[in-house]
Amino acid sequence: MKYLGILWISLLIFACSKGSETITPAVVVVPPPTAAALTLPANNTVCYEGANVSSLTSDVSFSWAAAKDTEIYDLVVTNLNTLTNTTKSVNSDNKATVTLLRGTPYRWQVISKSNKSKETASSDVWKFYLAGDGASTFAPFPAVMIAPVSGASVTPNAGKVNLIWSGADPDSKVLSYEIYIDTDQTKVLNRLVAPSATTSSNLWVNVIPGTVYYWSVKSSDGILSSYTIPYSFRVN
Repeated sequence: MKYLGILWISLLIFACSKGSETITPAVVVVPPPTAAALTLPANNTVCYEGANVSSLTSDVSFSWAAAKDTEIYDLVVTNLNTLTNTTKSVNSDNKATVTLLRGTPYRWQVISKSNKSKETASSDVWKFYLAGDGASTFAPFPAVMIAPVSGASVTPNAGKVNLIWSGADPDSKVLSYEIYIDTDQTKVLNRLVAPSATTSSNLWVNVIPGTVYYWSVKSSDGILSSYTIPYSFRVN
């Protein structure tokens, strides 16, 4: 009887222990979408021919390689003269057609998205000139304003802020730049910072704390020029 009692207690402890086990659910790892590889229109293409819709517009076909773990693509096309975006969402397919103004520079990229993940992935950014009537030479692409980004708050270094940009020319000409900056957005193009054009892609400028500035870059190939839309930043 003594041994039967010990056996009964052991079975009871085992049964209670087994019933109180915590089962940890398996963790399902959802892979994020990957960046798409752009194909057409090719980067820095000059005089890209779309399908003419009218004397002012053309249909432009965009394509890219399929990205892994992606169900939705957002095609974002930016008019570089106005910095206005046209966005088109595409399910599964890796191509889209957008109607654009002719004789205009554009940049484009693709954002990969997934219904299973909150993460997104961005492709490279490519540029092209959409063909217009009779154009044989082209103005430089408007410069890409790298820093400060528009609306940023910036802490100066020894009373100065470093303006950084990048430029490209569809005719592969050497570019020079003129930098404009002012506290009044309507007068920014009236105040040239540097006394002469520069071929570098950055410029340190004197600033006053607590002030909002607007800046713009003029890109020139010696014959034709383009201007960026003014960006703003606040000095801490």
